[in-house]
Amino acid sequence: MQVWQILVGAAHNRQTLTYGHLATHLEFEGAGVFAHILGCIMKYCKDNKLPPLTCLVVNQTSGLPGDGLTTVENLPTDREAVYKQNWYALYPVQISDFEPYA
Repeated sequence: MQVWQILVGAAHNRQTLTYGHLATHLEFEGAGVFAHILGCIMKYCKDNKLPPLTCLVVNQTSGLPGDGLTTVENLPTDREAVYKQNWYALYPVQISDFEPYA
């Protein structure tokens, strides 16, 4: 849920975040822990016909999302769709919404 909230805030502010920045926000030791969490968010967005919120998290060196982000078809177009989505108007996501993807 924390990652979802951080990404919604980033989308609202038209920002991208590196995996390292995300780890720092959450006080995680490393960025490698995000594959499962971002995978759940990615699948939730796809199944609910939402733009791929996880495309806002990028590698510091390449500036691209990780290879596991399989729902992005065109990064600039998809990222713009994420920015334009009114995430705050959606019914609040609950942790149980992600359980099918765990």
